[in-house]
Amino acid sequence: SVSRTGQPMRKAFFLLAALSAVLISSCGRDQYRIHGRVTSNDLEDMQIFLVPLGHETAEFVDSVHIHNHEFFFKGKEHWMCEIRLGKRQRDKGQNLLVVTEPGDIYVTIGPDSRGGGTPQNDSLQVWKDLTMQRNAVFGPLYDAGMKEQADSVHQLYKERTWEMARALGEDSILGAFLMNLYPMPQE
Repeated sequence: SVSRTGQPMRKAFFLLAALSAVLISSCGRDQYRIHGRVTSNDLEDMQIFLVPLGHETAEFVDSVHIHNHEFFFKGKEHWMCEIRLGKRQRDKGQNLLVVTEPGDIYVTIGPDSRGGGTPQNDSLQVWKDLTMQRNAVFGPLYDAGMKEQADSVHQLYKERTWEMARALGEDSILGAFLMNLYPMPQE
């Protein structure tokens, strides 16, 4: 025979455990988590910074130390930010734009820094790759005095940027950033 005296207590315990799990998961729902790696061996214990664009003052800038080639940021403010090394270490890794949107964001800081893991950061990496391709073609054309061809390459790049901005929408952090960077012509 099973005693009934423990069942209400057991039900209350399971109800409390389920409620706690829901509260804990909902608390982190709007939180960003940046899981970072650096490729340089010379950065152990160095600081790396998460700098919100337009809010570069000490009260908004976050920093952590690099350990075993890794670093981690988390928070709830959703901004366009730049991940950068300290001034004396900047030659060890390229600065990286990142959107601090909810979810897990994965970045690698090195000669060709990369990021992704969330919708806007995946799109941001596509735009960065497009920008690098544009730079590889535009610079040599411009330097060779082929201004018309260079301008054509730049115009195609702006049009692709506008397409991305329209698809993302001005309510998204990345969409608003791209629209501000290259304002669209009035249609």
